[in-house]
Amino acid sequence: MLLLCLSVSHHNAPVELRESLSLGSDVIDDAFSKTPIRTGSFETITEMAILSTCNRLEVYALAMLPEGADESPQAALQTVLAYLQEVFEIPVNLVEPFFHPYSGIQVVEHLFDVASGLDSIAIGETQILGQVSRALDTAIRLGSARHVLSSLFQSAIHAGKRVQNETEIGRHPTSISSIAVQLAEAKLGTLSSQKILIIGAGKMGGYAIAALKERGARQITLSNRTYQHTSEMVKQSGGAVEVLPFDRLAEGLVDADLVFTSTAAPLPIIGQDLVAEVMSQRPQKPLTLIDLAVPRNVETRVNEIPNVQVLDMDDLQSYVKNADLSSHQNIASAKLILEEEVAGYEKLLRVIPFIGELHKKVEKIRQHEVERALRNLHNPEPQVSEQIELLSQALVRKILHEPTMHLRTESNHETLNDYVDTLAKLFDLSESVVNLPYLEGER
Repeated sequence: MLLLCLSVSHHNAPVELRESLSLGSDVIDDAFSKTPIRTGSFETITEMAILSTCNRLEVYALAMLPEGADESPQAALQTVLAYLQEVFEIPVNLVEPFFHPYSGIQVVEHLFDVASGLDSIAIGETQILGQVSRALDTAIRLGSARHVLSSLFQSAIHAGKRVQNETEIGRHPTSISSIAVQLAEAKLGTLSSQKILIIGAGKMGGYAIAALKERGARQITLSNRTYQHTSEMVKQSGGAVEVLPFDRLAEGLVDADLVFTSTAAPLPIIGQDLVAEVMSQRPQKPLTLIDLAVPRNVETRVNEIPNVQVLDMDDLQSYVKNADLSSHQNIASAKLILEEEVAGYEKLLRVIPFIGELHKKVEKIRQHEVERALRNLHNPEPQVSEQIELLSQALVRKILHEPTMHLRTESNHETLNDYVDTLAKLFDLSESVVNLPYLEGER
């Protein structure tokens, strides 16, 4: 068994590729339902979870290594790629060069970086933690994540919360929207006199309103397909935001100097023809559109229209890099927290399968002895059978509680290995259970 991850993100792929790989929750649900893992040609994949966000598609998997494969993850990675191609219809031959593979302990380190916001365009952004949580919830609900991936994601979420709670990164979080507002200032100067239109009443839209107000923006208009979401966001923002019905979007574009878009629409909602018509009514007035959506909300050809500039996630990333916004005085503190959390999970992952096998062995003994006792009692009353069952379960739990807690909490690796070796001999557990190679591979 080996942990694997295939990642396409803003680090290694342009936005036009990332938007073609964006997988909605309904798509993931449908795929796992129609083509479950652990069956047919995908039986070597025992667990899988998919993290799909605006800036990344990552597939996490636990796979069985083929016989004679030693520690090489290549064959298992190819099976994961085959699943993506067959089930999600991703053109792997075109996309594979952009996938960054991780295996073993690298997977743990990478997911912990992702959950803490250290791998994001906006260092320390908090939205990613919720996205990791939703990826876990989805995988558990669909039955594709079990012991190993569920513990991995739960530990990554715990690590991310520690970074948020124990460092300045968490106390002064950034967001994609706040950096987009900084980019707008860099391009246009002060925003206090700009007429600003925000399209989309999701979290990014809310963060954009807050960041704009902090930067002194006074003329903000919000438009969204669902009026209820729009009105709720205006209330949450403390008012001072105008509402524009979505069917009057063209009017808003005619009036705006600066537009932020962040809707979940699968296709562009602002096309070249629309913007060309808008600009014909204001030919001398520049228009800047900052597209925070993946897939993009603004058609690429809009950039060809005179006096119009369109900026997308790739432009945002370039701005962060050039402005050195990725550096943060407390990244070192966050990294130390993550090192502690990775070490704790590394130990936990090595001991969890052993604890599971230990409990299975004792449970098998319990069931055998209960059956024998019930036979000797010659058809006892149901209440008696139930009490014997409950008593035996309680005894097993209490007897195994102390050794289980010692295994989970022992911090000294040599002592932990001694515990595992001793219990394995006493309960005649297989060596393959004691030394499962989930985390093999270089850091």
